[in-house]
Amino acid sequence: MKTDRLKINSKHRPRVRIRRSSVLILCVVMIVVGSSAWQIWKLRSQVEEQLAQLNQEKVKLLQQEKLLNDEIARLNNPSYIEQLAREQLGLVKQGEILISPKN
Repeated sequence: MKTDRLKINSKHRPRVRIRRSSVLILCVVMIVVGSSAWQIWKLRSQVEEQLAQLNQEKVKLLQQEKLLNDEIARLNNPSYIEQLAREQLGLVKQGEILISPKN
């Protein structure tokens, strides 16, 4: 009987080693996967933040483009050009006299 118990015990010992090594391998795999998942999450957060910033910049640039297109349209209007010439350059039509107020 004693020898039977020893045989049974010796059969179980290798299984315990396999189980321990399996648990160890599983732990290492979980650590590696967890670390990779954390890094991917961080990168995704950074990309989402950059995307939000770029979308804000895009909105600002589109507003700026609209303002510039409006200015181009005004500059193609002869009466606006005349107004700018009078206000900014002090130009007058032939026969007009420029009167400027005292400062």
